[in-house]
Amino acid sequence: MSEQFHGRAPEPSTQGDAQTAVGNGQVAALVVRGISKSFDRTRALDDVDLEIHRGEVVALVGQNGSGKSTLVKILSGYHEPEAGGQLSVDGADVPLPLPPGKSHEIGLSFVYQDLGLSGGMTVLENLNLSARVRRGLGAWSPIWWRRERRAAAAVLKLYGVSLDLGTRAGDLAPVDQARLAIVRSAHDLRQFQASAGDRSSILVLDEPTVFLPEEDVRFLFDLIRTMVGMGGSVLFISHDLPAVREIADRTVVLRDGHKVAEVLRGEFDEEALVNLIVGGMTTRRSAPPREDTRSAGAMSQPSTEETERAPIPSTASRLPRDGRAISIDGLSGGRLRELSLTLAAGEIVGVAGLIGSGAEDVPYILFGSEPATAGTLEIGGETLSIKDLTPSRAVRNRLALIPADRKQFGLGLALLVWENMTMLIQDEYFRGGIFRRDELVAIAERGVDDFGIKPPRVDARTSDLSGGNQQKLLLAKWLLARPRLLIAHEPTQGVDVGARREIYQLVRRATDGEGMAVVWVTTDFAELEEVCDRVVIVSRGRRSGELRGAEMTEDSISAAVLRQLEEVA
Repeated sequence: MSEQFHGRAPEPSTQGDAQTAVGNGQVAALVVRGISKSFDRTRALDDVDLEIHRGEVVALVGQNGSGKSTLVKILSGYHEPEAGGQLSVDGADVPLPLPPGKSHEIGLSFVYQDLGLSGGMTVLENLNLSARVRRGLGAWSPIWWRRERRAAAAVLKLYGVSLDLGTRAGDLAPVDQARLAIVRSAHDLRQFQASAGDRSSILVLDEPTVFLPEEDVRFLFDLIRTMVGMGGSVLFISHDLPAVREIADRTVVLRDGHKVAEVLRGEFDEEALVNLIVGGMTTRRSAPPREDTRSAGAMSQPSTEETERAPIPSTASRLPRDGRAISIDGLSGGRLRELSLTLAAGEIVGVAGLIGSGAEDVPYILFGSEPATAGTLEIGGETLSIKDLTPSRAVRNRLALIPADRKQFGLGLALLVWENMTMLIQDEYFRGGIFRRDELVAIAERGVDDFGIKPPRVDARTSDLSGGNQQKLLLAKWLLARPRLLIAHEPTQGVDVGARREIYQLVRRATDGEGMAVVWVTTDFAELEEVCDRVVIVSRGRRSGELRGAEMTEDSISAAVLRQLEEVA
């Protein structure tokens, strides 16, 4: 096994060896050199190099925030890299930044994590759209729909995919949306190769297996092998290490914006790769010096926050107010398979998993906004069938949901602050045929102060608030209803660090003061370490492990998720 695989920064000579072993001296299909990118004070990419050869599958792996998506967006022309970066295709230099549409002209096609489909357009229109846009002014030419339908049907048949051409993409099941996006990109490259002769083509797949069941992962791998057999290349970005092991010729590891290792297929060792991705395991909150992830091989002392942060108090002393715990048993639906979980009053339990693991389904199935196939919820002395649960019934049983998309599912943006904040308790203030508006406004005024909402005006329009203040308003709306169980999905997504800290404190105040239990679902593992009493790992729809106490660190959560543990704590 090479020194690179044991975590040392790649040396130029070692990279050359890898190039010879994989590329046999051929001119690389795509080369990037010295790519860097910062967002404010965050260094997303720092002097990153990457090569992809013809007929090669290169996997790009790393934790969330390691720089993978930023690199892809630079290749697509969405982000502009800092000066000094270089890009070449087939040995010819390509100026950076790439203008819109240039990536396709040089033979790149993308399937993004969000798939990049137009949900309001049909399958036919999505297949047709990219080809017409590339024609520039020719896109305004008449559309002969009968001919387009025949061509689109032939494309789907070619790739063995059955979809109704008239169905809106947004109405397709996630797996069918993924199939559509993959077929569209693969066919784009097929057309490019037909028109460009011997030029290279590169398919960039960002988390392509997230929505695919096992049989469709096989379909995807067959498609990849067909492409590389024709001389195409693939950049395969994934957290799914078993998939990476099966399909990749080389695996490149990014950590905190740095390329820290490069692994050939024959050297693939999943355990060692996990340690490279997370930068060495840390098992205690007050840890000894560890590898500095900002510079491969460097060492640093733990931060003041890391050494001084007191352990989260044990929940053993937090007895349920009514003598009962909240119990979720056999939760199934979506990607979930018989997930069970018990929470004490005042306990915050994190749920962690890769995208597509089923972790992100927990909030919506548990709240009744997505269908369950099985499962029970015991809360307040009553046992509820989750199959029969609806959002209104969930609210009556004092469940609360903080959805990831607050604008669409959490708040009425056209409403005033006081109207949103008191929405769930207005029935209590309709007495004797009179709506007690003044009382509700007074409650909202106190809430604005208590939750630190700015501007501190109950008559402000919700759409005028910043993202962080909208999120605090959403939290206030639910906490005023005195929930027994708060279910939070990415509750600090898109908010600044100050608002994030306030949200942590407001939730902990409710758990400590009111005995509210919390299920906290996020892909931000540092947040889980800071906020939660314990963390449950979900893999392939099932509970696969649990971390608590000193073992519950960002690195250990990430490693557990990547390893897809099979034992149940």
